[in-house]
Amino acid sequence: MTTLTVTGKRRAWDQAPRWQIHLPLALYLLFTLVPFYWILLFALRPAGSTSLVPWPITFEHFAKVWTERSFATYFQNSVLIGIATLVLTTLVALAGGYALARFDFRAKKGFMLALLCSQFVPGALLLVPLFQIFAELRMINSLGSVILAETVFQLPLSMILISGFIKNVPYALEEAAWVDGCGRLRAFRVVVLPLLRPGLVAVGSFAFVHAWNHFLFALMFLSDQEKQTIPVGLNTLMGADSVDLGALAAGGVIAAVPVVIVFAYIQKWLITGFSAGAVKG
Repeated sequence: MTTLTVTGKRRAWDQAPRWQIHLPLALYLLFTLVPFYWILLFALRPAGSTSLVPWPITFEHFAKVWTERSFATYFQNSVLIGIATLVLTTLVALAGGYALARFDFRAKKGFMLALLCSQFVPGALLLVPLFQIFAELRMINSLGSVILAETVFQLPLSMILISGFIKNVPYALEEAAWVDGCGRLRAFRVVVLPLLRPGLVAVGSFAFVHAWNHFLFALMFLSDQEKQTIPVGLNTLMGADSVDLGALAAGGVIAAVPVVIVFAYIQKWLITGFSAGAVKG
C-alpha cells in the first residue's frame, strides 16, 4: 500500500505543469544573478555612463585597480595566504581528525564539545589576544601572522569534518593492511588517504575561501600597503566623500573570479565530500 502511494505521488509530480517547477527556479536564478550583473555592468561600462548595457565595453577600471591601486600585489598576497592556510589547516586537521576518529581517550567528548563551542566565538574577540601573541613573537606586519590566525580559526570545524570523513572509512581496511605488514602510518597513507580525497578537497576549499575573503585579520595584523590583501584593498577604494563605483566593481570582480573558477572546477568533489562528512560513522 505504501509503495502504491509513493508511486502515485511520483506520477502526480511527473505530470505537474513545467511552469510550476521552472518559474520558482527562474525567480531564484534572477535573484541570484542580478547582483553579479550589476557588478559587471559598473566594471565594464565607461566612467560616467548610465546605460543598463555595458556597451561599449571598456577595461579601464580593471587596469586602474590592477596598476594604480596595487591590486596585483594584493592579489599575490591573498593567494599566498590562502594556499598556506589551506595546506596548514588540512595537514593539522588530518592528524587531529584521525585521532578523534580512531582513538578513544579521556575527555574526548568534552574536547569535541569544546571544538563545537569554539565556532560560536566571533573572530573579533580573538583580535586582542592574537595581536599580543604576535607582538611578542615579532610577527606583526608579516603574512605569517595572518596565516597562523586563519589556520587557528579554521581548525575546529576542519577537524570535526575530517573526523567524520575518516569514520566513514571502514576500520577493517586498515586492519587488513596491518595484517599484510603495513605500519599504522603506511596503512593510513596507502589505504585511508586516497579515500579521503573528496573530504580533503571540501575542507581545503573551505579554508582557502575563508582566508581569501577574511577582512579583520589582514586589517589588524598588516600595516604596510604592499602586504595587504584583496578585502583590505577593496576597502581602500571607498573614500570618505566619494566612491569610485567603476574601480570598486572591477576590484570585486577580480576578488570573485578566482573563487568562482576554483569552485566550478571542484564542485563534484566538494558536494561528495560534504555529503560524506554529514553521514554519521
